[in-house]
Amino acid sequence: MAGLQSLAGLWPTQTAPPARVNLQWQAAPAVASSSAAAAPAPVRQRSKPKTANSAPVSGFHAASPSTPDTPNEPQAAESESAKTEDPATPPTDTVASSAASVDTAAAAPDAAQASAPVVPPPTPTPVPVPAPAENLSSTPAPAVPDNGGAPAWLSQARFVWPRPGTFQYDVIGESKGIRYSANGELVWQHDGVNYQMKLDISHMLLGSRTQTSIGALDNQGLQPKRFGDKYKQEMAAHFERDKGLVVFSASSNPQALQVAAQDRLSLFAQLAALLAGSPELRQSGQHISFQVVAAKSADIWTFQVDKQETLQLPIGSLTTWKLSRVFKGSYDQTAEVWMSPAHGYLPVKVRIAQSNGDVLEQNLRKVVGQ
Repeated sequence: MAGLQSLAGLWPTQTAPPARVNLQWQAAPAVASSSAAAAPAPVRQRSKPKTANSAPVSGFHAASPSTPDTPNEPQAAESESAKTEDPATPPTDTVASSAASVDTAAAAPDAAQASAPVVPPPTPTPVPVPAPAENLSSTPAPAVPDNGGAPAWLSQARFVWPRPGTFQYDVIGESKGIRYSANGELVWQHDGVNYQMKLDISHMLLGSRTQTSIGALDNQGLQPKRFGDKYKQEMAAHFERDKGLVVFSASSNPQALQVAAQDRLSLFAQLAALLAGSPELRQSGQHISFQVVAAKSADIWTFQVDKQETLQLPIGSLTTWKLSRVFKGSYDQTAEVWMSPAHGYLPVKVRIAQSNGDVLEQNLRKVVGQ
């Protein structure tokens, strides 16, 4: 549309003639336009002869003032490329043929463009091109090696199973602001192929809570098959490894099962066997992550190896390695565990704190059968 508007401004309009004769420079084009050369010259019959005021001067011609009823027409000797018509007063010339009139109409824009001053096209606005991003990769680096989603530490892990035994604890707890004392007992048994664990915490008035874990042992540590959590009524989580799922008895929504996953009870034996068999992990600041399955859900837990500590417990003085669960949020459960090398790195003290303020602490009192 911009080009059409600029051409429309070139057509002359009917205005009052100037009072004096102006000399105008008009350069004839060196070569006639292709459309003007190809078109046959129209045969015109003038209704009124026109007399020039003065003879044309080389390079100049006299512009005669024109009246409204006598339009100024170009000389016959002028180039076809310089001819323009006044649209306000259409010519009375007759056209020899319809083809000639079509050619003449087609040549008119060429003639107007030839006499019009050359206007340079507007400079296009450059379109900004975003700079290429730096240091981007089409595939982000995985947090762990690409070995089926297994944690990084598992590829070099070695496991030494603790000897079977029964651990008895003094339990101190606080629930809804009420402090209580209870008895705890952890039974760990295995034959080198399969294992079973049972933790029972009992109170004379509050009753008992029992957790159980059964499964197999292999080069990736404990492989739980079933985790049970019973307080008045039991809920269970089933590890269906052939389907890659954890199925919950209290929920119809299974979750994906990850490599090296543990339950809330088997994780203690897994950490014990891992620390006993992989001394390189017994370094302050070392992180050990794996999936932990409860009776209704599963989540990723990360334990950090803190430091060595000597504890004074009901069983006596023990040298331990302290591990703590990395705190993720204000509603997350914290867990601290002290592992004893003298007892196959099984826990001799455990402290678990809930976000609502409930606390449960187990301190080793006696070991039987180890």
